[in-house]
Amino acid sequence: MKNLYFNRKTSVLRNKDEKPRKKRNTNWDKIIYFAVLLTIVYFVFSFFFVRLVYVDAPGHVLFKSLSIRVPEDITIHNIYKEEGELICEGDTLFSYISTKDELMAMSSINADIANKGNQWMEREIYSLKKDIGLNNIDVFEKQQLIEWNEARIKEIEDEVVLGITPKYKLENYQKDIEKLTLEIENIEAANATYRNLITTLQQANNTNPSSIDMSQNGFGGLSYLQKYYIAPIEGTATRIYKNNFEVALKSENILNIHKREDIYIKAFFDQEDFHHVNEGDQVRVIFPDGEESIGHIKRFYFASYRLPEEFQKKYESTTRAIAADIFPIEREDQIKWKAFYKMKVNVRISKY
Repeated sequence: MKNLYFNRKTSVLRNKDEKPRKKRNTNWDKIIYFAVLLTIVYFVFSFFFVRLVYVDAPGHVLFKSLSIRVPEDITIHNIYKEEGELICEGDTLFSYISTKDELMAMSSINADIANKGNQWMEREIYSLKKDIGLNNIDVFEKQQLIEWNEARIKEIEDEVVLGITPKYKLENYQKDIEKLTLEIENIEAANATYRNLITTLQQANNTNPSSIDMSQNGFGGLSYLQKYYIAPIEGTATRIYKNNFEVALKSENILNIHKREDIYIKAFFDQEDFHHVNEGDQVRVIFPDGEESIGHIKRFYFASYRLPEEFQKKYESTTRAIAADIFPIEREDQIKWKAFYKMKVNVRISKY
């Protein structure tokens, strides 16, 4: 029989120590990459979704306004209202003297002075003041020309950079501004000399009781010619263009009055979107602070309008848009809209 041998020695188990596994570090680069990628995808999708589904148009909140003018050239004596002040119907807005009446009165005064023979100083004072007045009108006209030239420079400077308009046109406008500025300085220097002469003559003539103080009441003693402009409507003085003792031509606005009840938004739709909008459609109005409101399109304007500068993209050709007036539906919305007067808003309407 075969013998079986068993190893009866104590067995020894040997264990191999395993090194602990290192924790896998968080891959922040991947997380940031995917977060940025998802954000870009979201905004691209949102952009194209909005462009496909909605029509967006810029606009600004306005009140119906009344521009105050006088149908003749005048010299303003005193403006009684300030910008932002509430105006009631019948309030006195400003006092003034007609330039025509002033010249006629001055001619009459000049004739009286001429008849007195000995009072040559009054004639000289009157002549000097008349020259100052004419010079002031000349200065005003030259300042208007400077503003016009500056506006033209702003319009064409981008075109010059792009090579659309020759550079010499821009230089011509700049030279005109320099020339007009120099002429204004010369006129103002002459006026300063005239005022010094007037002061000297008045001091020499103070002892003469029949002398005429041409500066009385700011109108050369012609306060009896003053007229007063009465407010025809109730509203708010939103813009005052003139100051006291300033000349206002009949073609110039003196101030604007806005009726706060008649608030609306003038929106500018792209011409290719015109077939998506109609009179009476409801639109969403999105304000700068993110608030939204509902309005309706009351009317369109027949002619296309040049897009306002604040809505025009720089370095792009002039864009013409379809203008529309949008009015609030609820009275509560009028109160909300008033807080955003003259501010830019976004008007949105669904295409479908």
